[in-house]
Amino acid sequence: MPVIVLILSTLAFWSLYWFVRMGGVDHFVERSAQRKEDARRRAAREASKLAPLRAVDDPRDAAIILMLLIARTQGDLSREQIALIESKLRSVFGLEHELAERMTPARFLAKQTDSFEMAAAAFADLFKRRLTLDERRQLTGMLEEVMFHERPSKEQIEAINAFQPLIGLAPSR
Repeated sequence: MPVIVLILSTLAFWSLYWFVRMGGVDHFVERSAQRKEDARRRAAREASKLAPLRAVDDPRDAAIILMLLIARTQGDLSREQIALIESKLRSVFGLEHELAERMTPARFLAKQTDSFEMAAAAFADLFKRRLTLDERRQLTGMLEEVMFHERPSKEQIEAINAFQPLIGLAPSR
């Protein structure tokens, strides 16, 4: 028994000595500081991804980006999907003459965006502020039409259902 006490007390002494005199405290402080720095970097990286989306101030441009992203959920956009989106822009938004001017930056921003959910969260406040309830329903209808143009995936349906409460609508189905 005295041998065990001697071993434990020696271990406790050297652990305490290392912790106080040989930089053990610094080891834990550095880890904490590194974790904080990593969290700050992640937040900055996330903010830099959202910055181009937050710069969009026209709900029509935001809707174009969302339509491109919901169509892109299953892979690259097909010509039919692009044609459907362009026809929506002509018929609903009346962008006959501005079509190329609107589609080019929207396609660029859609390629830079990781997911539909990220863009939807970034645009939710814009839609709630600038669109009426009827226009928000119409937006959701356009997104569903683009989604149902080809066989919709479970991810697309979940994305639309998650988007609707963000803009103040009840989820469908």
